[in-house]
Amino acid sequence: MKSKYLTSILFLLIFQFATAFQDKSICSCELLKESKENDEKVSMLAREIEASFHDLSTDGFNKYFDTKSFKQKLINGIDYDANKSYVKGFLNGVGKAGDKLAEKIVYEVENGAYYNIVNYRYSIVQKAYYFTFRMYSEETGINYHDYKVCTDGKNIKVNDIYIYLSGEHLSETLNRIFIMSLEDEKNNTLNSKESTVSSMFKIISAQKLLQSGKYKEAYNMVNSITGPLKKEKFFLLIKALIASSYDDKIYENTLGEFAELYPDDPTLYLKLIDYYFLKENYKMVHIYIDKLMFETEDDFLNLMKANAYLLQKDYKNAEKSYHYIKINYPASFSAHVGEMICLTYQNRLEETLAIAQSLVDEGYDKKELTNFFEEKEADGSNELEAFVKSKIYKNWKVKP
Repeated sequence: MKSKYLTSILFLLIFQFATAFQDKSICSCELLKESKENDEKVSMLAREIEASFHDLSTDGFNKYFDTKSFKQKLINGIDYDANKSYVKGFLNGVGKAGDKLAEKIVYEVENGAYYNIVNYRYSIVQKAYYFTFRMYSEETGINYHDYKVCTDGKNIKVNDIYIYLSGEHLSETLNRIFIMSLEDEKNNTLNSKESTVSSMFKIISAQKLLQSGKYKEAYNMVNSITGPLKKEKFFLLIKALIASSYDDKIYENTLGEFAELYPDDPTLYLKLIDYYFLKENYKMVHIYIDKLMFETEDDFLNLMKANAYLLQKDYKNAEKSYHYIKINYPASFSAHVGEMICLTYQNRLEETLAIAQSLVDEGYDKKELTNFFEEKEADGSNELEAFVKSKIYKNWKVKP
């Protein structure tokens, strides 16, 4: 459940802080009005971007992401001196945010993640079209990206992305960092230990420590930050990521701090789900999964519900949820295995075997599957133990 994807994106954006800004000419990108014709245009745009990512290409994204309009969102209403070097660096860095995000998505897909359209819609509140992608992998869990659609008068584009794990648009996160850095400069604290700039460089240093396996040092680095970034959503996500690699109890406490600071933000449900999983409060897990399902209209979240039911030892409901995912998302290996575990606990071993055989029929290597089924956890347990010790399994295993 510990999602590392968003935080790695934020590391990349912060790292871009140190490059040079040249182009101050910014064009606008207006919102689309709701119509059947625009419904189809938005749907086609989303499908084209999806196809491009599935081809391991950033071309579709880069074709439609309006960088100049995105920059405009960062500076609207802010009084700044474009000639200052750190302002140039910041604006150029965030201007490359779309490129870095696209490259990261391709990297994740290339390494086994799924990036799929969930829905598109017109938001009456925002007066804007959005389309939603789900990012999912076994390792990093689930995240959602809401792409905001606009038009330059001729073509439709996207110029911002709402990331569920941060609970806000990318432009909003970066806008606040920019404002804080300007306040540092105004108060002559730009080079002090408490400044936003110095805090960001500490975050970059922590990332390098994390990548080299120095988890304790990385956590101590981010935990030493005391400036205005300390209670920012994205900072708490980075801190939680590092804590998850260092100490589960600290990770849990960090998520608790996150939940306390932002209890009513509807798009932070993913972190609250993670938090209540750790607290083993499955009633709250189901409440927030249901809320997230309502927000995203994503039935793939039944996989989360299945995991929760399994931990509750409610094998009947877990089986139903895993089976739903297995039928509707047949590429989900974890759904097949989850249903096998539920059936094993109910001593329905012939049905368990039928799923194992279906995996072989779909092209999975039988030897690799049996090794997986028989593999024990670090504590010596195996949820499929009754199955792998059964006579029907042993007879099946030796069959050619």
